[in-house]
Amino acid sequence: MLIDKIKKLDTWTAPELPKNIPHGDMPGDKVEINEGHIKKANIIFPKLLQLLEEEANKGKEKVVITVCGGSGVGKSEIASILSYYLTKGGIKSYTLSGDNYPRRIPMHNDAERLRVYEELGREGLEDYLGSDKEIDFAEIEKIALDFKAGEKNISLKRMGRKEDELWHEVVDFSDTDVLIIEWTHGNSDNYKGVDIPILLNSTPKETLEHRRARNRDGATDSPFTTMVLEIEQGKIKSQAHKAKIIVSKQGEILSFDEYTKLMESES
Repeated sequence: MLIDKIKKLDTWTAPELPKNIPHGDMPGDKVEINEGHIKKANIIFPKLLQLLEEEANKGKEKVVITVCGGSGVGKSEIASILSYYLTKGGIKSYTLSGDNYPRRIPMHNDAERLRVYEELGREGLEDYLGSDKEIDFAEIEKIALDFKAGEKNISLKRMGRKEDELWHEVVDFSDTDVLIIEWTHGNSDNYKGVDIPILLNSTPKETLEHRRARNRDGATDSPFTTMVLEIEQGKIKSQAHKAKIIVSKQGEILSFDEYTKLMESES
Protein backbone atom coordinates (compact mmCIF):
# COMPACT_ATOMS: atom_id res chain seq x y z
CA MET A 1 0.00 0.00 0.00
CA LEU A 2 1.08 3.57 -0.70
CA ILE A 3 0.80 4.60 2.95
CA ASP A 4 3.27 1.88 3.96
CA LYS A 5 5.78 3.06 1.35
CA ILE A 6 5.48 6.64 2.61
CA LYS A 7 5.97 5.66 6.26
CA LYS A 8 9.26 3.98 5.35
CA LEU A 9 10.55 7.46 4.45
CA ASP A 10 9.89 8.94 7.90
CA THR A 11 13.64 9.41 8.40
CA TRP A 12 14.33 10.59 4.83
CA THR A 13 17.64 12.19 3.96
CA ALA A 14 18.43 13.47 0.48
CA PRO A 15 20.36 10.90 -1.56
CA GLU A 16 23.25 11.91 -3.76
CA LEU A 17 22.12 12.67 -7.30
CA PRO A 18 23.88 10.82 -10.11
CA LYS A 19 25.06 12.82 -13.10
CA ASN A 20 22.09 11.88 -15.27
CA ILE A 21 18.66 11.15 -13.82
CA PRO A 22 15.40 10.39 -15.64
CA HIS A 23 13.40 13.49 -16.59
CA GLY A 24 10.14 14.46 -18.27
CA ASP A 25 8.88 12.87 -21.46
CA MET A 26 9.15 15.93 -23.74
CA PRO A 27 11.21 14.81 -26.78
CA GLY A 28 14.51 16.66 -26.95
CA ASP A 29 13.99 18.40 -23.61
CA LYS A 30 17.28 19.32 -21.94
CA VAL A 31 17.45 19.22 -18.16
CA GLU A 32 20.46 20.88 -16.54
CA ILE A 33 20.29 20.51 -12.77
CA ASN A 34 22.19 23.00 -10.61
CA GLU A 35 22.61 23.56 -6.87
CA GLY A 36 19.63 25.92 -6.80
CA HIS A 37 17.33 23.23 -8.16
CA ILE A 38 18.63 20.71 -5.64
CA LYS A 39 18.18 23.18 -2.76
CA LYS A 40 14.55 23.82 -3.71
CA ALA A 41 13.80 20.12 -4.19
CA ASN A 42 15.30 19.33 -0.78
CA ILE A 43 13.08 21.97 0.82
CA ILE A 44 9.97 20.79 -1.02
CA PHE A 45 10.39 17.04 -0.52
CA PRO A 46 9.70 16.69 3.25
CA LYS A 47 6.55 18.82 2.87
CA LEU A 48 5.58 16.76 -0.18
CA LEU A 49 5.86 13.54 1.84
CA GLN A 50 3.48 14.98 4.44
CA LEU A 51 0.95 15.86 1.74
CA LEU A 52 1.35 12.46 0.11
CA GLU A 53 0.61 10.82 3.46
CA GLU A 54 -2.56 12.91 3.77
CA GLU A 55 -3.69 11.71 0.34
CA ALA A 56 -2.81 8.10 1.13
CA ASN A 57 -4.77 8.34 4.39
CA LYS A 58 -7.81 9.19 2.26
CA GLY A 59 -7.41 5.78 0.67
CA LYS A 60 -5.61 6.88 -2.49
CA GLU A 61 -3.09 4.47 -4.01
CA LYS A 62 -2.25 6.72 -6.97
CA VAL A 63 -1.49 10.42 -6.54
CA VAL A 64 -1.07 13.19 -9.13
CA ILE A 65 1.34 16.03 -8.39
CA THR A 66 1.99 19.05 -10.57
CA VAL A 67 5.06 21.29 -10.60
CA CYS A 68 4.01 24.58 -12.18
CA GLY A 69 5.28 28.12 -12.64
CA GLY A 70 6.56 30.56 -15.21
CA SER A 71 8.77 29.70 -18.14
CA GLY A 72 12.36 28.86 -17.17
CA VAL A 73 11.71 28.72 -13.41
CA GLY A 74 13.06 25.17 -13.10
CA LYS A 75 9.93 23.03 -13.40
CA SER A 76 11.59 20.27 -15.45
CA GLU A 77 14.64 20.10 -13.22
CA ILE A 78 12.82 20.14 -9.87
CA ALA A 79 10.14 17.71 -11.06
CA SER A 80 12.93 15.36 -12.17
CA ILE A 81 14.64 15.55 -8.78
CA LEU A 82 11.40 15.00 -6.85
CA SER A 83 10.56 12.04 -9.08
CA TYR A 84 14.03 10.58 -8.54
CA TYR A 85 13.77 11.00 -4.76
CA LEU A 86 10.37 9.27 -4.70
CA THR A 87 11.45 6.36 -6.88
CA LYS A 88 14.71 5.98 -4.97
CA GLY A 89 12.66 5.83 -1.75
CA GLY A 90 10.42 3.06 -3.06
CA ILE A 91 7.53 5.21 -4.37
CA LYS A 92 7.72 4.80 -8.13
CA SER A 93 7.13 8.05 -9.99
CA TYR A 94 6.68 9.09 -13.63
CA THR A 95 7.21 12.65 -14.91
CA LEU A 96 4.89 13.88 -17.67
CA SER A 97 5.48 17.10 -19.60
CA GLY A 98 2.34 19.16 -20.14
CA ASP A 99 4.12 20.86 -23.05
CA ASN A 100 3.27 17.78 -25.15
CA TYR A 101 -0.43 18.73 -25.21
CA PRO A 102 -1.00 21.95 -27.18
CA ARG A 103 -3.52 21.66 -30.01
CA ARG A 104 -0.86 22.78 -32.49
CA ILE A 105 2.84 22.01 -32.79
CA PRO A 106 4.94 24.79 -31.19
CA MET A 107 5.80 26.51 -34.49
CA HIS A 108 2.13 26.71 -35.51
CA ASN A 109 1.02 27.67 -32.01
CA ASP A 110 3.48 30.59 -31.95
CA ALA A 111 1.99 31.75 -35.25
CA GLU A 112 -1.55 31.35 -33.90
CA ARG A 113 -0.73 33.44 -30.84
CA LEU A 114 0.54 36.23 -33.07
CA ARG A 115 -2.50 35.96 -35.38
CA VAL A 116 -4.88 36.17 -32.42
CA TYR A 117 -3.09 39.25 -31.10
CA GLU A 118 -3.05 40.99 -34.48
CA GLU A 119 -6.77 40.36 -34.97
CA LEU A 120 -8.13 40.71 -31.43
CA GLY A 121 -5.46 42.58 -29.47
CA ARG A 122 -4.31 41.86 -25.94
CA GLU A 123 -7.80 40.92 -24.75
CA GLY A 124 -8.01 38.23 -27.43
CA LEU A 125 -4.57 36.93 -26.55
CA GLU A 126 -5.52 36.75 -22.87
CA ASP A 127 -8.55 34.69 -23.87
CA TYR A 128 -6.38 32.33 -25.94
CA LEU A 129 -3.27 31.73 -23.82
CA GLY A 130 -3.58 28.78 -21.46
CA SER A 131 -7.15 28.13 -22.58
CA ASP A 132 -8.84 25.10 -24.09
CA LYS A 133 -8.42 26.81 -27.47
CA GLU A 134 -4.65 26.46 -27.12
CA ILE A 135 -4.31 23.29 -25.04
CA ASP A 136 -6.02 19.90 -25.07
CA PHE A 137 -6.87 19.88 -21.38
CA ALA A 138 -9.33 17.02 -21.85
CA GLU A 139 -6.52 14.68 -22.89
CA ILE A 140 -4.39 15.52 -19.85
CA GLU A 141 -7.41 15.21 -17.55
CA LYS A 142 -8.16 11.77 -18.98
CA ILE A 143 -4.57 10.69 -18.38
CA ALA A 144 -4.66 11.91 -14.77
CA LEU A 145 -8.03 10.30 -14.02
CA ASP A 146 -7.15 7.03 -15.79
CA PHE A 147 -3.92 6.88 -13.79
CA LYS A 148 -5.76 7.44 -10.49
CA ALA A 149 -8.32 4.80 -11.44
CA GLY A 150 -5.52 2.25 -11.78
CA GLU A 151 -5.43 2.00 -15.58
CA LYS A 152 -2.33 -0.07 -16.38
CA ASN A 153 -1.52 1.07 -19.92
CA ILE A 154 -2.02 4.72 -20.87
CA SER A 155 -1.32 6.31 -24.25
CA LEU A 156 0.81 9.45 -23.92
CA LYS A 157 1.45 12.08 -26.56
CA ARG A 158 4.95 12.89 -27.80
CA MET A 159 5.65 16.14 -29.62
CA GLY A 160 8.68 17.81 -31.15
CA ARG A 161 8.75 21.14 -32.95
CA LYS A 162 8.18 19.86 -36.50
CA GLU A 163 5.04 18.53 -38.18
CA ASP A 164 6.39 14.98 -38.49
CA GLU A 165 7.41 14.86 -34.80
CA LEU A 166 4.06 13.86 -33.34
CA TRP A 167 3.15 10.39 -32.08
CA HIS A 168 1.67 8.44 -29.16
CA GLU A 169 3.38 5.89 -26.93
CA VAL A 170 1.71 3.46 -24.54
CA VAL A 171 3.31 3.58 -21.07
CA ASP A 172 2.90 0.89 -18.40
CA PHE A 173 1.74 2.50 -15.14
CA SER A 174 0.85 -0.73 -13.35
CA ASP A 175 3.46 -0.27 -10.60
CA THR A 176 3.67 3.55 -10.66
CA ASP A 177 2.49 5.30 -7.49
CA VAL A 178 2.89 8.96 -8.40
CA LEU A 179 2.39 10.92 -11.61
CA ILE A 180 4.20 14.27 -11.69
CA ILE A 181 3.03 16.76 -14.33
CA GLU A 182 5.58 19.51 -14.96
CA TRP A 183 3.92 22.35 -16.82
CA THR A 184 3.33 26.10 -16.82
CA HIS A 185 -0.43 25.45 -16.72
CA GLY A 186 -0.29 22.58 -14.23
CA ASN A 187 -2.50 24.41 -11.72
CA SER A 188 -5.08 25.51 -14.29
CA ASP A 189 -8.83 25.47 -13.61
CA ASN A 190 -9.35 23.92 -17.05
CA TYR A 191 -8.76 20.32 -15.98
CA LYS A 192 -9.24 18.04 -12.98
CA GLY A 193 -7.30 15.26 -11.32
CA VAL A 194 -4.41 17.03 -9.58
CA ASP A 195 -4.01 16.22 -5.87
CA ILE A 196 -0.94 18.26 -4.94
CA PRO A 197 -0.11 21.42 -6.94
CA ILE A 198 3.40 22.82 -6.32
CA LEU A 199 4.03 26.40 -7.47
CA LEU A 200 7.56 27.59 -8.22
CA ASN A 201 7.25 31.34 -8.02
CA SER A 202 8.93 33.93 -10.20
CA THR A 203 7.98 37.45 -11.28
CA PRO A 204 7.63 38.31 -15.01
CA LYS A 205 10.99 40.07 -14.83
CA GLU A 206 12.67 37.00 -13.33
CA THR A 207 10.99 34.78 -15.92
CA LEU A 208 12.33 36.94 -18.75
CA GLU A 209 15.81 36.77 -17.23
CA HIS A 210 15.52 32.96 -17.05
CA ARG A 211 14.55 32.79 -20.72
CA ARG A 212 17.37 35.12 -21.73
CA ALA A 213 19.90 33.00 -19.86
CA ARG A 214 18.59 29.84 -21.52
CA ASN A 215 18.21 31.52 -24.94
CA ARG A 216 14.75 29.94 -24.97
CA ASP A 217 13.68 31.56 -28.24
CA GLY A 218 14.96 33.92 -30.85
CA ALA A 219 12.83 36.86 -29.70
CA THR A 220 13.30 36.72 -25.93
CA ASP A 221 13.32 40.50 -25.51
CA SER A 222 10.54 41.30 -27.98
CA PRO A 223 7.54 43.26 -26.69
CA PHE A 224 5.27 40.43 -27.81
CA THR A 225 7.20 37.78 -25.84
CA THR A 226 7.21 40.07 -22.79
CA MET A 227 3.44 40.49 -23.08
CA VAL A 228 2.90 36.72 -23.40
CA LEU A 229 4.95 36.16 -20.23
CA GLU A 230 3.00 38.84 -18.36
CA ILE A 231 -0.33 37.26 -19.35
CA GLU A 232 0.87 33.77 -18.38
CA GLN A 233 2.12 35.14 -15.06
CA GLY A 234 -1.27 36.73 -14.40
CA LYS A 235 -3.02 33.40 -14.96
CA ILE A 236 -0.55 31.58 -12.70
CA LYS A 237 -1.15 34.21 -9.99
CA SER A 238 -4.94 33.87 -10.27
CA GLN A 239 -4.66 30.11 -9.67
CA ALA A 240 -2.01 30.27 -6.92
CA HIS A 241 -4.52 29.97 -4.07
CA LYS A 242 -4.93 26.28 -4.95
CA ALA A 243 -1.22 25.46 -4.59
CA LYS A 244 -0.38 23.30 -1.59
CA ILE A 245 3.30 24.23 -1.72
CA ILE A 246 4.61 27.61 -2.92
CA VAL A 247 8.36 28.12 -3.23
CA SER A 248 10.03 31.50 -3.76
CA LYS A 249 12.85 32.10 -6.23
CA GLN A 250 15.19 32.12 -3.21
CA GLY A 251 14.04 28.65 -2.18
CA GLU A 252 11.74 29.50 0.73
CA ILE A 253 8.35 27.92 1.41
CA LEU A 254 5.73 30.69 1.27
CA SER A 255 2.21 30.84 2.66
CA PHE A 256 -0.38 32.13 0.21
CA ASP A 257 -0.50 35.45 2.11
CA GLU A 258 3.30 35.77 1.88
CA TYR A 259 3.13 34.95 -1.82
CA THR A 260 0.43 37.60 -2.38
CA LYS A 261 2.42 40.28 -0.58
CA LEU A 262 5.57 39.37 -2.51
CA MET A 263 3.78 39.59 -5.86
CA GLU A 264 2.19 42.92 -4.90
CA SER A 265 5.60 44.34 -3.98
CA GLU A 266 7.01 43.24 -7.34
CA SER A 267 4.17 44.67 -9.42
